[in-house]
Amino acid sequence: MRIRALKDTRGQALLEFALILPILLLLVLGIVEFGRAWNLAQMMSDVAREGARRAVVADPSITETSVHDFMDTKLATAGVPSGTATITFSKSGANWHTAGDQTVTIVIQYGFMFFHNAFGTIPLTSSFTMRME
Repeated sequence: MRIRALKDTRGQALLEFALILPILLLLVLGIVEFGRAWNLAQMMSDVAREGARRAVVADPSITETSVHDFMDTKLATAGVPSGTATITFSKSGANWHTAGDQTVTIVIQYGFMFFHNAFGTIPLTSSFTMRME
């Protein structure tokens, strides 16, 4: 009877599962958070490219303010606060579309909070430069 009690392994699987479960959950949550950061980085890259393209198209109805507003609206859908995009035009003013060598540089910087700031923030930066057509 004593030998059987010493070799009883009914609770072994439950104990091993209880020891491994936190590690597995942390791994899965880390993968999900990395996916969120990757998705946000891609969104920021797309917004920078779309904003630069909108700025360099020779359409007199598009202003610098409309490019800023367009990008802020797109970034707001991803949860990025407005004002994180910096748009730099090589030539500014009333006739900014008529300049043939106009370049537009758009830089978006945002601190992604990893695990809702439990482990700090990851700096995400996206920049795009396009020349006026």
